Amino acid sequence: MFPRQQQGFTLLEVLLAGFILFITIAVMTMVYRGALLTSSKAEKSLDISVVVIPVRQLISDQVRQTSHLESSFGEGRYGEVNYRWKSSRTHVGFPSPILMEDSGLFEDLRYYLVQVDVQFQLGSSTRDYQFKELAW
Repeated sequence: MFPRQQQGFTLLEVLLAGFILFITIAVMTMVYRGALLTSSKAEKSLDISVVVIPVRQLISDQVRQTSHLESSFGEGRYGEVNYRWKSSRTHVGFPSPILMEDSGLFEDLRYYLVQVDVQFQLGSSTRDYQFKELAW
């Protein structure tokens, strides 16, 4: 008699191949999920970053109008992004007497250095920024 030739795979080989396939699919799913989450966070961060410059200009205008106050605050919405800001005066200064004399100004001139804290919110994402504003 001739020895019997093996045809097909054994049960152990099929189970091992299925297990490897399952692990590969699970890992790729986790990688894909991570990429989607990262992409979503980056998109929200970019959406917030786009409005920082125009909102900063709006806030600067308001801070200059209230720079004589010890502190001020406000909030608003720019597109889809909500923002809140708070300012506090950190320094009051005077021009030098020589500068005032040379310019012909004899009134009580002052300048103010103001620290501004801004929080932007888009959905569940928030970003905090700080800047200083000089006003007179």
